[in-house]
Amino acid sequence: MTERTSKKTIFNNKHKRVNFELFDEIRLVKGLSRLKLATEVELSPQTVTRVLSGGDSRPSTVKIIGEFLGISASEWYISVSNKES
Repeated sequence: MTERTSKKTIFNNKHKRVNFELFDEIRLVKGLSRLKLATEVELSPQTVTRVLSGGDSRPSTVKIIGEFLGISASEWYISVSNKES
């Protein structure tokens, strides 16, 4: 019998980061609190906060929130300038 362990995978890309400013701006324009957004997309409030504050997040999580907010996939990530790395 094979034993399975649950590991969280962190996606860290030195060249791109989540465009969390846009995500948060659109959330506010739509009148959603972070808690309400989390409830609507069926994610934990901590996960939503992590995405909206620029923390490490899974691409699948970014996709769920981005699609719910109506953000084009091409805008989910932005390039990181040399100053930020």
